[in-house]
Amino acid sequence: MRFARSKALVAILAVGMTPVAAHAQAAAKGAAKAAPSKAQIADAAGVLRVITSALQSDSVEQPVKNALFECMYANPVSKISEATDKVIAANPGKIDRKDASQMLVVIAGVCGFRPAAPTAPAPKK
Repeated sequence: MRFARSKALVAILAVGMTPVAAHAQAAAKGAAKAAPSKAQIADAAGVLRVITSALQSDSVEQPVKNALFECMYANPVSKISEATDKVIAANPGKIDRKDASQMLVVIAGVCGFRPAAPTAPAPKK
């Protein structure tokens, strides 16, 4: 899996993406939750699969891996999946769940990763 920095996709997803809420905030609410649906479980499994593949991949940059690992450490997969679903819902038809590279961009974004601004090449003399 290659972490592609598609300018169009990054621009689309940058709007409205916020890091996942901390697990402590969810626990503080103390609300009882219903059992997840089969679709929610399938979506969460897909998110976990993308994260696991990214962490094991040589083509994913270390800052992305760090953001994913920190996110997994601090948040349950259900929260990461819910945040990912919100970004996908906010961008209808622009994100293909079957495209691991696109999903990695979304998941990394909800986990707080922001790519560095590209630098312009030095002018030739």
